[in-house]
Amino acid sequence: MKNSTLFSVSKLVFFITFLSFNLLTAQEDPIDILDSYEDYTSGAREVVYVHLNKSTYIKGESIGFTAYVLDKKDKKPSLVTTNLYVSIEDEKNNVLQKKLLKVENGVASNIIELDSSFTSGYYTFKAYTNWMRNFNEQNYFIESVRIIDPKAEEYLETTTVENTIDAQFLPEGGHLLNGVINNVGVVLKDSKGYGVASVKGEVRDQKDNLVTQFEVNQFGIGKFPLLAEIGNSYKVNLSYLNKDYSFTLNEKIESIGVTMSLVNHKNKAIVSLTTNKESLKHIKNKPYSLTVHNGEKIEVLDIVFNNQLDILTVFDLEMLTPGVNILTLFNEKNQPIIERLFFNYNGIDVITSSNLSASKAGDSITMKLNFKDISAQQFNNLSVSVLPQETKSYGRHHNILSYTYLQPYVNGTIEQAKYYFTDISQEKQMELDNLLITQGWSSYDWQHIFNTNPSLNYPFEQGITLKANIHSENKASESIYMMHTSNITQPRFFKVENLEYNYFYIDSLFPVKSERLYLSTFDKKEIIQPPKLYLQSTPNEIPHLFSLRYGLNPKDNYTIATDLNKNVMQFEKINRVEELDEVIVKGELDKKKIRLKELSENAFGRITIIDENEITQHMFLSRFLQSKGYIAIDVHDASVLFVTNRSSFNPPPAIFVDNFRANMNELYLYSMDHIDYIEIEKNGTYGRNYGAIKIFTYPGSRRENNRNKKLEFKFPLTFTPEKKFYVPKYRYYNDDFYKGYGTIAWKPELVTDANGYISIKIKQPEVPVTLYIEGIANDGSFIFEEKTISLN
Repeated sequence: MKNSTLFSVSKLVFFITFLSFNLLTAQEDPIDILDSYEDYTSGAREVVYVHLNKSTYIKGESIGFTAYVLDKKDKKPSLVTTNLYVSIEDEKNNVLQKKLLKVENGVASNIIELDSSFTSGYYTFKAYTNWMRNFNEQNYFIESVRIIDPKAEEYLETTTVENTIDAQFLPEGGHLLNGVINNVGVVLKDSKGYGVASVKGEVRDQKDNLVTQFEVNQFGIGKFPLLAEIGNSYKVNLSYLNKDYSFTLNEKIESIGVTMSLVNHKNKAIVSLTTNKESLKHIKNKPYSLTVHNGEKIEVLDIVFNNQLDILTVFDLEMLTPGVNILTLFNEKNQPIIERLFFNYNGIDVITSSNLSASKAGDSITMKLNFKDISAQQFNNLSVSVLPQETKSYGRHHNILSYTYLQPYVNGTIEQAKYYFTDISQEKQMELDNLLITQGWSSYDWQHIFNTNPSLNYPFEQGITLKANIHSENKASESIYMMHTSNITQPRFFKVENLEYNYFYIDSLFPVKSERLYLSTFDKKEIIQPPKLYLQSTPNEIPHLFSLRYGLNPKDNYTIATDLNKNVMQFEKINRVEELDEVIVKGELDKKKIRLKELSENAFGRITIIDENEITQHMFLSRFLQSKGYIAIDVHDASVLFVTNRSSFNPPPAIFVDNFRANMNELYLYSMDHIDYIEIEKNGTYGRNYGAIKIFTYPGSRRENNRNKKLEFKFPLTFTPEKKFYVPKYRYYNDDFYKGYGTIAWKPELVTDANGYISIKIKQPEVPVTLYIEGIANDGSFIFEEKTISLN
């Protein structure tokens, strides 16, 4: 990637300050830097963001979430990976729940039920793909959530904050250089790790002379200039909550080196590289390099200090990549010595709604939002959490933009990162720049880039792949294997001709719940037989994501009322499962109920166990299907069973006998006394809308039993099907507890209509509500906003 064209040479403006400056001309790109960088970044990258419906939950609720898997480089939905892993861990890193989800068009949604394994505390929610495990950067999603167990917390008491300050002072670029003005970033945190707001400070030298003053923002972030001198010492004095603090500025002042500073001015980024006279003796005429990259594109500029102490370079922001740009200065040995992160807001496409309206019908309210800039011809998906306006449960630090454009490029965790991308102003841009001064080196570690073999140990995953190993005694000159129709796929045939290989692959399988796979082969007389195969599936377990990074806890509300006791917090159970006393099984009726429950747990449709009553009532399969709403006729002239849906708009259902696609001639006048149970799936699975009828026969029934003609394979890992989010039923709908911690609605997958509208129908609430809206559209645009409305 030599002679990179990320920036036009005509757009680079070089100035002279202090001493004379010679215009730099392009030379041969440093091969070590470019080659190593290209090797490291050549592979595709993904980043995942998860929109959680809240940040604080009550035990018994469900976490509703929508995951957005995006191409990291162009910020568009990833169309490569289909497998997303989700887990939730306690504070001891024990995994309490984990799921494998299917990603379609870059989107997946589901729920996590906060069952008896949870208690009060903070938990870590993770989402990641297998491919992300190849890289050091935080491309995966990690966020901390709080769970409140009413039995463990009798009261939600006011949180007290210890009056202490953790102060960090971080020079821009990473060094203090003697005799030059250095910018020093400031980070002030309280005892819980959150920024302390609006604290003023002063810097004094060893003679107690006032050097400068500063003030931090609401997140404890600020900066001050310092003319550093070797032999002098500096201290920072602060006052916080009527208590005085004094900190020594311990950063070593270097006698030799270079500093980097950056200013955003009039749509340009002005980068200053400054040295001192002592350093000039050592670095004069040596070939330094300044790189600018964003994890994909890179530009390398030759830097040479001749007789000048300061080199300024001006970048037009329109030529820089939208989002984080990482500037690194390398010395003549291609060693990185200074790094600075800069965020370019130009070129980021954010879509907002034009209005929010509501209409009432009965006890329901339908809210409509219009996004006139969303193209109906392109894929879009929005997720919306509806909470009381006074909620204390949505203390999330990120939105889809901050997590996609900012978090993967830094090493630390950022408090309220979404603040810098909401109602963006010049002041917020400056505040974000101050934040980036304090972040140090980026997540792209140059030592790692230089020294890492670009081998990729964790492949992209698209469903589950089976390797079918053929037993040696079963090998023939040619073999044909059939995979039977199921919920997850149509029948597939595999012809093995090359006997050099004693295996074949079955790929792109998406089994759900306890779905099985069935294989058969054919003998020389083309009679179906069970094959002699040994099957291995990949993946076969959910991999653990080990991470040294952590999600910042949702910020405690320091003014939570103290009168929210556990009696107020007892809402009706939302899983609709009653707690029962000891159950004693009595008689065949109870046994049937237990078996029906067991069969239903692994089924997609409604199960009917065929007992003597069913046989007496219906006699033939056709009559049974008629009682279930189908048109089912035994056609005597053709000796065939005809079955279709009553609606002429729907195709006929698929019919299986023991997981084989049924021959309708065999089902003519099919006696009910051959049948063990029947599963009727009205709507189908994974997009098949005509449904299915699955008939399971008694082993040894008078009809030929298909069960012994196939090899059954149980997947060790399957996909979690989509689950409906149930809103809790509360005792009161206008008290302080409901206003602070209640859930009104969660809509995970909304799509705009042709006119750009989305509709959200909810039961009319008694309190004003806020809609937390996030999503993707137009192949690279983002939606994130909060809308408040009173519906009374």
